[in-house]
Amino acid sequence: MAKSKTPSFVVELRLVTHQNESAVLDKRFGIAERLYNKTLFHARTQLDELYKNRRYRKTLVERRMAIQAKDKMRETACNKELHAIQKTFGLTEYALHAYIGRMRLAYGKHIDSFTAQKIATTVWQSVSALLYGKGKQVRFKKFGQLESMEGKSNGSGIRFKGDRVEWNGLVLPVKIRVNDLFVQESLAQHRVKYCRIVRKAFTGGNRYFLQLVLEGIPPVKRVNNTGHPRRNPSPPQAVGMDIGTSTVAVAGADGVLLKELFPEGKTYDRAIRRLKRQLDRSRRATNPANFNPDGTVKRDGTLTWVRSNHYLKTLFRLKDRYRRRAVALKTAHNKTANTILQMGNQLYVEDMDFRALMKRAQETTLNKDGRFNRKGRYGKSIGYHAPGMLVAILKQKAPQEGGALHKVDTFQFRASQYNHVDDTYIKKTRDERTTLVGDQRVQRDLYSAFLLQNSQPSLKETDRTSCTATFAAFLTHHDTCIQTLCRATQPQSSNFGLRDFQFA
Repeated sequence: MAKSKTPSFVVELRLVTHQNESAVLDKRFGIAERLYNKTLFHARTQLDELYKNRRYRKTLVERRMAIQAKDKMRETACNKELHAIQKTFGLTEYALHAYIGRMRLAYGKHIDSFTAQKIATTVWQSVSALLYGKGKQVRFKKFGQLESMEGKSNGSGIRFKGDRVEWNGLVLPVKIRVNDLFVQESLAQHRVKYCRIVRKAFTGGNRYFLQLVLEGIPPVKRVNNTGHPRRNPSPPQAVGMDIGTSTVAVAGADGVLLKELFPEGKTYDRAIRRLKRQLDRSRRATNPANFNPDGTVKRDGTLTWVRSNHYLKTLFRLKDRYRRRAVALKTAHNKTANTILQMGNQLYVEDMDFRALMKRAQETTLNKDGRFNRKGRYGKSIGYHAPGMLVAILKQKAPQEGGALHKVDTFQFRASQYNHVDDTYIKKTRDERTTLVGDQRVQRDLYSAFLLQNSQPSLKETDRTSCTATFAAFLTHHDTCIQTLCRATQPQSSNFGLRDFQFA
């Protein structure tokens, strides 16, 4: 039987480590990297042999024909046959567990069996993505790239006991603030599923943290001095959200919200670019023989690279900037999520595939001038603003407020095309940031959020009657929001289309 999946949340605590204990942890992370890379190399080798197997290729063709013919029984039989062939090549999660278990015996003093199995599970997730068409390649871990190790339970391996973590003879105390009510309530009321040790880069070097994966719904965060909740509970109202690659528009009964996702990231990105250029100059100065006269790296697998002390200091500064950016991004998204939940706990959003939007276009097309269009899409924008993270945070927080996150059918709903006054669907270009609804000009994203707010229970179309009844109130909130953005002193995103409203 499959294990039951219960809700869980993470509490992170700082580990108190001295120089010798940090050295042991560094060694164990290095061993884990070697185990990961060796297991991945074995899996890739077996994968190459699997692709050469005639029986496997023939079954793949039969499965493809069954899918085209919509023959479910034949497709199921082919899937069972493919799984049996994969099993003979050792391409299953448990086969990788057995493989890494044999290698782990040489490092039994440092890596326990449960931790090794979780490393093998991570490898299997990458390989299975290749097997089932969800990925294109797998990557080995570079030196120092592995950032976390975790166990499978709190009973053996990495174990948390009271105020310390124990792992293969290593005992490390954790820092718990006396006035941290959230951590105290979490540890007192919830069971520890398993533990995870995380390595983070700071300017002065690596620091280590313990992440406790706890069972259940997290307690409400409270003000330390008074014990009162930090924010009021969410009202039971419907809220529509139109999330783009870099912006979010929200419409509720009591107001609307239009903002750019994490605009503070531009400051971090500038610092990161400068440090990257500094690293490149240092790398070229200390390894001149590894570059061609035109500045490109020589294609030679035997190249050795020298890292100066100055290079290593700059490298840790760069990693520290990445870490700070990630923390600031998650904090900003949590604040945005809390603002949205204050408008209502029933959230309606389009089911967006952000990974597909990040991929380059496959077809080669020409523009009106006869030149080739760029194949790049929204990879950088999604990477900088992380809209998927905001959706994931709301999906986790909405049930805690007694609500839910509802994903509507994007292709049937078509919120960006519908006009509830004319009851028509008109496709718009990306440059059209405003639209006419009746005789009123409205911001396109806010209007899409308004339509999502009035979704029918089927989640396939909006409720036109409800839209007509609430449109006047939406216009009042819409105009107030647009006027506030137009009068703001800081620059606003060009995706808002404020130019169409500045003379209104």
